[in-house]
Amino acid sequence: MKRIFQITLLNLIVILLSSCSSNEVKPEIKPKELLVNGSVEIGSLAPNSWWNSNGNGKYDLSWSEEESFTPKKSLKISSKIEVAPSFAFWAQTISTNLPTGKSVTLKVKAKGNLTGQGISIAIRGDDANSVNGYAKQFATTQGTSPISGTFNWTEYSVKLNNVDASLESITIYVIFLNNTFGDVYFDDISLTY
Repeated sequence: MKRIFQITLLNLIVILLSSCSSNEVKPEIKPKELLVNGSVEIGSLAPNSWWNSNGNGKYDLSWSEEESFTPKKSLKISSKIEVAPSFAFWAQTISTNLPTGKSVTLKVKAKGNLTGQGISIAIRGDDANSVNGYAKQFATTQGTSPISGTFNWTEYSVKLNNVDASLESITIYVIFLNNTFGDVYFDDISLTY
């Protein structure tokens, strides 16, 4: 009887120890960020590392303190023309340390009051042959996840799978589509893998 009790006690200890080790808290692996100044807070006259196109003057683009998700600045695009024939965007290009073979995810927080087509976000991958609008790889919310109407700060995302080894750069875009009227703010922008 004493021997059975010893074996049972030993089994109980082994079970307890093995259950403790399987419930260990594993450290969280944080995604690696590719963008610089994704919070759009750093800069003097414009946000560092960001560039834009105003659709041949049809749109107003600004580095705004009117609205922000965190802490005080955002990228703003607005149009007072109801039928603008082109589009406008803010963008950032990355050309070093591209994560070949991995998927990248663009996440953007946006707040808007829009009518018409609205906005989209996109990831474009270019190689040496990317000319005349051709992109080696491309992912966008346009045509699949419409973003329009009036909305408070909401996170939107798009994923580009398996970054091709031939890519020389990745550019992310936050886009104000043609035939859109109103204002939109973008903040807390990240591109991670």
